[in-house]
Parts: sequence; structure tokens; C-alpha cells
Amino acid sequence: MLMDQHLLIVGGTSGIGLALAEAAVDEGARVTIAGRDAGRLEEAVLAIGGDVRGESVDVSDEDSIKALFARVGPIDHLIATPGFDHSPALVAEADAAVVEKLFRTKFLGQYLLAKHAVSQLSESGSITLTSGVLSTRPAAGFAALASVNAGIEALGRTLALELSPRRVNVVSPGVIDTGKRFAHLEAAERTTKLQSTFGDALPVKRVGLPQDVAQAYLFAMQNPFLTGQTLTVDGGNSVR
Repeated sequence: MLMDQHLLIVGGTSGIGLALAEAAVDEGARVTIAGRDAGRLEEAVLAIGGDVRGESVDVSDEDSIKALFARVGPIDHLIATPGFDHSPALVAEADAAVVEKLFRTKFLGQYLLAKHAVSQLSESGSITLTSGVLSTRPAAGFAALASVNAGIEALGRTLALELSPRRVNVVSPGVIDTGKRFAHLEAAERTTKLQSTFGDALPVKRVGLPQDVAQAYLFAMQNPFLTGQTLTVDGGNSVR
């Protein structure tokens, strides 16, 4: 169902976004990936191959987002998987500037992407945003990220009404091995650490892969009767 459709994947240079871009190209889609780092964009375009191009964007800057859509032109699907850096901190000890940066990147960035996508988005198209399992399974030290994730899910439900008949959904990943956790360790040691720290505690008994989550975005885009929903892909973390 993605044959010859145009996808814009913001955050498509690594991790989940990159896995989705590869899967979408395999489905016959035309893909534009967008990110801040020009070097990583070039590497990702070469790695993906097929009908894909790269565009620069800073999701914390509304003018940059407006310029992105002016360059990209009409799209059938927008997928937002913005990258961000965030260290845990108790609310009583949190740095407000760090919390604000997280909000601007992950929540406001997706809010503004949706805002400016409307003029370019097909009436039969869709938007898929990204939250995270902390919205429903909180952990001490992650109040800011949990709140941002919950806000994104509320945004998705509201946009499903405002942008109808276009569809809007949210994907909520759990612990996914994108290469960032324990990145200082050697590959074998890092795999063992991920498994013992996270994988062993999950019902599926392993940490998720970017390809696992990419399937949820593909489903959200291709199911014409799905809107206003959050698809949780967490290996059972939310029910353990």
C-alpha cells in the first residue's frame, strides 16, 4: 500500500527512523529522511539506497520546519521520530533549561511538524508521532520525559479530530537497542549488559530492535481505519 507514496521521516538517520526508511523503500515508497546532521544524512541515504533523499531540519526551530516542507513538497505520510538527549533527574533536582530543551525537541518539535505538514499532506494520508512507554509506566527520575510522552499521545488524539479525514496515530516504543545505551562498552559486553538490565525482565525475554518498532509505523500508515490511537511496542513492559 506504500507503492509510489511519498513518506517524510523526520529523525530518519539512525535507530527506529532509519529502520523504518529501509522498510518503506522495500515496500516501494519514495522516502525523504530529515535530520540536523548533514554528514549522518548523507551516510543514511547511501546506506538505505533506492528512492530516498535527505533534507536538513532543526525541529526546535519553526522556521527550519517551514523551510523543510517548502522544499519537500506534497507528502502522503509524515512520521516523526525526533532524536533527543536526556539524562534522568528527580523533579526536586532538575535543571529547568534541560527540561525545556526536551520539551522543545520532542513535544514542540512534533507539534510544529504536524502544524506545517497539513498544507502538504494528502487527504488520504497520515501522521504518526512518537512517544514512549514512560507515559504509562513511569520511573523515578524521568518525570519530564514521561510527561512529554503523555502530552504527545494527547496531541495525537486531538489531531485525529482536527485533521480528519487524515489519520493521526502515535507509536510508543519500549526499551529499543538503537546503539545509544551503554555505547561506551564493546559490542559483546554491551549486548550482555542490555539483556541483563532490561531484556531478562520483559515477557518477551529480549530487548527490542528498531525493526520491531518500524513494523508499528508501517501498520499505522497502511491501515485506513486506524486513527487517534497509540500503538505500544514494548515487549510487554507495560503489563509486567
